[in-house]
Amino acid sequence: MRHFFGAGVSPSRNRSLIGLVIGVAVLLGVTGMLGRYQISVATTILLYIGVTSAWNLIGGIAGQFSLASSAFIGVGAYSVVMMLRGLGVPVAVGLAFAVVVGAAFAAILGVILFRLRGFYFTIGTLAAALAAMTWMTTWQFTGGTSGVSAPLALIPDSKTLYIWAVAAAAITVAVSILVVNSSLGLRLKSVRDGEDIADSLGISPFGMKMIAMVISGALTALGGALFALQKASIEPKSAFGLDWSITVIVMAIVGGLGTVWGPVIGAVVIYYGITVQLQSLPAVSALLSGVILVLVIRFLPGGILGTIETGVRALVARRRRGSSATG
Repeated sequence: MRHFFGAGVSPSRNRSLIGLVIGVAVLLGVTGMLGRYQISVATTILLYIGVTSAWNLIGGIAGQFSLASSAFIGVGAYSVVMMLRGLGVPVAVGLAFAVVVGAAFAAILGVILFRLRGFYFTIGTLAAALAAMTWMTTWQFTGGTSGVSAPLALIPDSKTLYIWAVAAAAITVAVSILVVNSSLGLRLKSVRDGEDIADSLGISPFGMKMIAMVISGALTALGGALFALQKASIEPKSAFGLDWSITVIVMAIVGGLGTVWGPVIGAVVIYYGITVQLQSLPAVSALLSGVILVLVIRFLPGGILGTIETGVRALVARRRRGSSATG
């Protein structure tokens, strides 16, 4: 563990972790003040923060543009529902099972797909996601096209589910903070920036990508499991739909690809700022999300967070030059 995450103390890491702890305390503190609709919206935002941050580990930090998020979300959703339905286990056990299945599925995909690079890898993940959806559509054990429902008696109430969502988002963001501010993060970025160069320096591209894929898959499955509990009933096209993959990618890019807080910002902006506000106009919502994505890629390549950071650095540098000139 020390080999990957390093033994040194990073001020940036500590500031981010402190900010995360404060954010979690605030979110838990306002639980009793939120109405049913507000709880539902907040829960969904938190789950999007979790799955977007999880995708960012493989897509933003490791640089592997995966379209398999929908597969991991579906795997997590079906894992928890089938555990609750078949064995009647506690929710915590069902969620843990979903995480394990997500990690195992990610490892299998990694072994197969990391033989590919770039565009071919992206197409491979798309094919895997479509194959997973097709399999679940024809597998009668999980209800086939009709899907399955979780036992209502075992589904947490809305406030308990909100607390689970806070925990899931916090865990995922904490993992992102630790990865970004560690030797593992540096190695992942080196693979992202040039696999051959990283390999020549003794860094295993396959090994680094596998680590990122397994962590990302496990955390995405956790989010998928909680989405399933929120919906109570799932079926293949909704659980494995490619909309999941597209949405998390848009959120990560808009917020700031490869950063810790970019996916958080992107999830809030896209879901609450657009989807919720335009819920009666889904076509307009989708169109606006696409327009924003194009504008960000064209004019704000660092995303919202990257643009803010660049502006702050420029302002600080200008003030320093001004102080030097007057001194």
